Amino acid sequence: MIRLVRDVVDYDATRTFYREFGLTETTPGTFASAVGGEQLELRPAEVPAVVRIDIAVEQDSDLDDIAARLLRLGAAPVRTKTHLEAREPVSGVLVRLLVEDRLARDAPRRQTELRRDDLVPHEPVRPQRLGHVVLGCADVEEAKHFFLDGIGMRLSDYVTSGPFMRFDTDHHNIVLIPAPFTLLHHTAWKVRSVDEIGNGGSQMIANHPHRHAWGLGRHAASANYFWYLRDPSGAFAEYYYSDMDERAPDRFFWDRLPDQPELPVAVWASPSLEQAPLAAPLRGVPTVPEEMPAPLLETHPGPSGR
Repeated sequence: MIRLVRDVVDYDATRTFYREFGLTETTPGTFASAVGGEQLELRPAEVPAVVRIDIAVEQDSDLDDIAARLLRLGAAPVRTKTHLEAREPVSGVLVRLLVEDRLARDAPRRQTELRRDDLVPHEPVRPQRLGHVVLGCADVEEAKHFFLDGIGMRLSDYVTSGPFMRFDTDHHNIVLIPAPFTLLHHTAWKVRSVDEIGNGGSQMIANHPHRHAWGLGRHAASANYFWYLRDPSGAFAEYYYSDMDERAPDRFFWDRLPDQPELPVAVWASPSLEQAPLAAPLRGVPTVPEEMPAPLLETHPGPSGR
């Protein structure tokens, strides 16, 4: 399980966006998914920022092991009775680890009978869980050691020069992409079907066409289907669907093959990424250069850490 705490520059509009996206606002600025619980916290600010990422582990001994590894990396972890926290030195993002139960498996949409008026879903989309967080930072090769060698994540792939890292059987849960400064590129929220991606995305842009960013499409590395939407505070929110849970890969399924070439971002998408690059000016921070480095144009999807 992962959670994200972020500062946003247009607090009220961003809260409205994520309510319409399908998350449940449990208290002002705190949002829950259907299976993952409270996985997003928004705080009003003059400058957008990634404040903290929470990661769940299974037992106290995991916290002790991670603390020892982070200490060897020089990350200065702080251990309390309830959690462990350390700041990733390149991005400056605080990472907090705590013991929690594993999340229940996602509930697929099941039809008990076939009816002409119910061949595709029409109910409001409710994201099942936060699958991954994509961060931009100035040195991804340096920053990745915190997550791989410190926290103990596994490397799945490189896409657009960014390491895609995972906790368990998901293709990725945290992704780093090259950027001139620390930023949140996007969050990805798993839904129950490709229909829910299309239904959710269509509803989100029906009265707000400017929200549309990219999709429908299918990623190459993880095979996830996707649709990206712009939120009011300069990041993207992605609906995605993967059937890999049903196919039940083991935790080593996504390990990189020797001499594997870097995969493209998408196998197919409408429009192509070149026609609709996923790079948007961020509000309240230095202007993003017109010539964005290619890795910043996109990164992509997978489900939860625990």
